Amino acid sequence: MQARMKWWGGVSLVAALLLVGCGSSTSPAGPERDAGTQVDAGNPGDAGVTGDAGTPDSGVAEALPCEKTQGVCAGAKRAMVDGAYEPVCTARSYGADYEATETRCDGLDNDCDGLTDPATWAEVDSLGTPPHRGIVDSLPVPGGFLVATVAGSDTIQVRRLDESLRLQAVLQVPVAPGLDPITSVSLVRTARGPALVYVGRYVTSDGGSRLLLVQLDEQGNPMGPAGGTVIFEHYHVTVAARVAASRDGQQLGVFWSSTSNAKEALGLVVDLDGRGVSGPWIVFLTKEEQVTLSTPTAVGLEDGGFLVMVVEDHGIGQPSRIQLWRYDGRLSSATESRVLDVGNSPTAMLVGDEPSLLYRETSVRPSPLKQLQSVFKSPVPETLVSTTEGEVPWFGATMTSRGLQMAWLSERNVTPQGADDTLFNWEGRFWTRGPNGTAKDQSPGPQPMPLHRYSQWVLMHELPGHWMGALLMTATEKPQAYTLQSVRYCAQ
Repeated sequence: MQARMKWWGGVSLVAALLLVGCGSSTSPAGPERDAGTQVDAGNPGDAGVTGDAGTPDSGVAEALPCEKTQGVCAGAKRAMVDGAYEPVCTARSYGADYEATETRCDGLDNDCDGLTDPATWAEVDSLGTPPHRGIVDSLPVPGGFLVATVAGSDTIQVRRLDESLRLQAVLQVPVAPGLDPITSVSLVRTARGPALVYVGRYVTSDGGSRLLLVQLDEQGNPMGPAGGTVIFEHYHVTVAARVAASRDGQQLGVFWSSTSNAKEALGLVVDLDGRGVSGPWIVFLTKEEQVTLSTPTAVGLEDGGFLVMVVEDHGIGQPSRIQLWRYDGRLSSATESRVLDVGNSPTAMLVGDEPSLLYRETSVRPSPLKQLQSVFKSPVPETLVSTTEGEVPWFGATMTSRGLQMAWLSERNVTPQGADDTLFNWEGRFWTRGPNGTAKDQSPGPQPMPLHRYSQWVLMHELPGHWMGALLMTATEKPQAYTLQSVRYCAQ
């Protein structure tokens, strides 16, 4: 049910590998050239290389095969340099496509280890507090990425990564006094640069929430008043929120719902100083009793409006419903809407400038990942991939210059020997899917990765040179550790 009335009751409006190259499966190091790689083997014009050495007419013994025999090294024989064959083959012998440590996304086994364009994993940093999917977000910036997570009751941490997902700095963003815990974190790009919107719950018994805006510079440093600018206060209710920038970056749509059993989702529009432009409005209202609403998500549209999504979850074994509306730029009226009935407890997200809906279908096994390519025009969703039998997929996705890229953690519940905390009873593998439609297991080894109950998120970004990057969290109970992991893999 769509509601267009302005909403005032009970509130006062006060104003989101260690990787330095896609190396070999055993080394994450960057490009390493063997001595003499500037010389192209077999070219008589290159200095120091005898072009006709080792031929029957030259009177010199024939060159012996090289040590490496796979990939681009197949069939290579030792090049002659300064009148003698190379004792250990280098790029002179193996050719221009050879790399001692593979860095190219070119469909070749450049380092000749039998693996073509292998994914490379690295530990980015230790996470002191395990973030669930509502309190972790990332954003591209010039030269890299920002990753925001909650680091305790009074601080949000912003990690700055370079374009290879290597950690460059960890920045502290103090939250406003009297808020504990932080219930949601969002990073968004505005016309002024990056911005952080977060929600905290009052420490007092009131149980209310406060939504705040913090402007960041391109390095992730907070600017403006400590703790940010208050953009909304919600009395007596704990809420979680998400934010979307208008397409021109001049305004922000902020959307929230109660983390308890509330029946409404709300939104307002603010300028870049956090001042109210329009709202708050009720963007969705239900009268059903047995339903939990997801935190609303939205994207800015070309016409200045917002596409808003809310998932109605009716519980285990019951079908859920995805609600979609096209709102104007003030959230005062909806011009289009669509409803999809799906399996219970779906995870859904919107991607792309002409937004597509992605979600998992949990009513069938194995769980497929589906796409509604145009939320108001496509007649039915299409199945992109069926995930691993007996496991639950938690996915991320982004629209890139090469098309839709998806990645997911395929998780299952286990009971590790000696485990005390059931939050650690999870393990899984990491899969990717590119525009060619092929799903590929990109896990770092033959064994499943140790996960946590909160390892239900994958953050994805396009990297330079046809590479993709993903960030996720692994966890161990003994020793207790939560680790931000990065994986860099060749885009399909």
